[in-house]
Amino acid sequence: MKIVFIVVATVILFIAWRVYATVAGGRKAYRKLLNEITPVTDALAAGREPTPADLARFANNRRTRRVLYDALAHKSKLQLFPRSQFTWESMAEADLGAWLNHPNELGAFPDEMELVGKVQPQGADGHYFVFRFRMRPPHWAAAKGWLAGVAGPYDFTRDPMPWGRHTFSRFDSFESRTPDQHVETIHGALARRRR
Repeated sequence: MKIVFIVVATVILFIAWRVYATVAGGRKAYRKLLNEITPVTDALAAGREPTPADLARFANNRRTRRVLYDALAHKSKLQLFPRSQFTWESMAEADLGAWLNHPNELGAFPDEMELVGKVQPQGADGHYFVFRFRMRPPHWAAAKGWLAGVAGPYDFTRDPMPWGRHTFSRFDSFESRTPDQHVETIHGALARRRR
């Protein structure tokens, strides 16, 4: 009985540690990105409007686009977000990039990332964007070439936002499926898991 208790306690501690490490790693990566937009966050904290140049610079960069959106939304200043990047395509790119940057995924933003399609699977409550991305050496994913990632689903009747509940990548080769098949693989698996 004592051995069973030790095994169960060890498993519970391991799971708790993994959950903590996942959450803490995500927060650390997010704070690092938030630090990159300090000219904007400092201006907002002081009650000033950030400069148009800073807003454009951070909105045009897929690394900082999502945290810029979040910072402006938090202060009810989304009207300052540059219109050129306030599109579903740009928000989807920022969404997938942020997901890939998590330490449990790529742990970095892709070196290259291209939008290749927009798909609405039958029965889905929104549209998905399909991207291909790749890393350069020495990153572990560099040898895999172009990989597929999916962002979404997004409700096009609303204003663009950089969050899709099924944004995901299985790190499959982009060439292994069509864009529709990549979406169906991810949408179907995640939809089944949430039931």
